[in-house]
Amino acid sequence: MTAKPLWLELPPISASAPQRLIVFLHGAGSSAERFAPVAIAWMLKFPGATGAIMQALRPAASGRGGDWFDASGPSEALAARVAQAGRELATRIEALQQSIGQAGSTTVLVGFSQGATLALELARSRPDLLAIAVSYSGRMLPPARAGERIEPAIHLLHGASDSLVPVTHSRRAHQRLSAMGVRVTLDVVEDHGHSIGQDMIILGTTRVMQTLFRDRSAARKAVSGPAPEGRTLH
Repeated sequence: MTAKPLWLELPPISASAPQRLIVFLHGAGSSAERFAPVAIAWMLKFPGATGAIMQALRPAASGRGGDWFDASGPSEALAARVAQAGRELATRIEALQQSIGQAGSTTVLVGFSQGATLALELARSRPDLLAIAVSYSGRMLPPARAGERIEPAIHLLHGASDSLVPVTHSRRAHQRLSAMGVRVTLDVVEDHGHSIGQDMIILGTTRVMQTLFRDRSAARKAVSGPAPEGRTLH
């Protein structure tokens, strides 16, 4: 019996566009194949990127697809399972980065639901693995703590009508992360539930593009230094 691959890889669309790695983490009870339409829509915005849709770590509790962690029980036990899942996923991402020659500085994590919770977990526990985390309908477990240092940029996107993972989770995470000085944004989409529509994809890709542009601008300024007195750089 052939082992199921650990991820579904999507090659770059353009060899001339900037190279990077986008790792996609599907939701509970789903699969890499079912998440492919979202990943492909993202790839069209970043044609030089290699995409990798990770397969979940465990069979789903629902009996269909896979889950990243057991979501039952109290928050304390759940946080420990999220941390363990993050460690297992980090090993996969490291192997993937080595195989395609990409570093954490050129890696973006895009997660939905349980996958979003894991993207947020890796942003805090393994910041060397990614530069940007995008959380669709996610929940930060445990909540961000005062004094915690989180380096990657974080973009939170949530449907206002999400009944499975209420938008309050993203609102609270945004409030805490902002107070800690983390580079974080929050977009709440009205009349949107627990799913990723085209409007969500446009918002997510736009937020990542804005972050990449700001980082490039900051890097150029750091290299060129301040303009000489009385002169303007163009």
